[in-house]
Amino acid sequence: MKTTIYVPDIECESCVKLLSKAFKKTEGINSYVVKDDTLEVDFDEHMIHTKDIMSLIEKLHFRASLHPFERKTIKERIAHFKENKHLYEIEMQIFSNAFWLFLILFVLEGLVYITVLKDIPDFLKNYGWWLLYINMTIATISMAVWHMYAYRIKVTCMVGMMIGMTLGMQTGLMLGAILGATNGFFIGATAGMIIGALIGAITGTCCGIMGIMEGMIAGIMGGTMGAMISVMLFSDHLLLFMPMYMLLNIIVVWGLSYMLYEEAIEGKKGIIKDPLDFTTVASFAIIVTFALLMIMLYGPKSILVTF
Repeated sequence: MKTTIYVPDIECESCVKLLSKAFKKTEGINSYVVKDDTLEVDFDEHMIHTKDIMSLIEKLHFRASLHPFERKTIKERIAHFKENKHLYEIEMQIFSNAFWLFLILFVLEGLVYITVLKDIPDFLKNYGWWLLYINMTIATISMAVWHMYAYRIKVTCMVGMMIGMTLGMQTGLMLGAILGATNGFFIGATAGMIIGALIGAITGTCCGIMGIMEGMIAGIMGGTMGAMISVMLFSDHLLLFMPMYMLLNIIVVWGLSYMLYEEAIEGKKGIIKDPLDFTTVASFAIIVTFALLMIMLYGPKSILVTF
């Protein structure tokens, strides 16, 4: 008997090899052909059933169906969300957590300013916008990483590389640009590169050494490019450029969470939700934020920086 099974998570030769290895060990499967995102399987229906083959595929963390998978449009996604909010419990929590984390950082920095920093001449004029952008960056990246680890899932190589590359790159771009503006290229590139590569490596682990390497490469590139952007725009409307720059980077990070839900979470059976508690995430975020604040204030500054 022959059947066609739709497997949208087949993205590379590694996926094909993983499926092939499992099929060769399974009695009753006579032959199979991989075609894009489908498997054409010839099997002995007296030894194995279609549902057993689909179960085998799902145990390898691939989606499987007898019908094509269709991605929802934005309009369809919004309608689906309104009708099935219980399916988006973790995703809704991202936004509330990001808001509260941003607010906590803002309040803590306000207290530090009142007690320690208010006597520094022109502190708010020189650093106010950049503290705001750091808080936005930390809240966004923290919640993107939190979302990734809120589910016990395994992702395909392609999705894993996208996660590591995107978070490494956007972290480096945003932090590199911020510290490049306050301290110059050396500090901006160094801090952006190190933190970006670290985030890229941590999130890239979901698909092994390949994901780690891609995430680190993206962080290195993002950190140096972000600092370069600020230095190049020092005398050319940098403050007008930054809101657009930050907004687009944040949209990319939120888009990654959308992709993660659509490609690795939606439609998969038996996924376990195990989100890290907010207190732990906030503690790490506070430590990183104030470390960056110390670098901004007391780290070396380029001769191009006028404060």
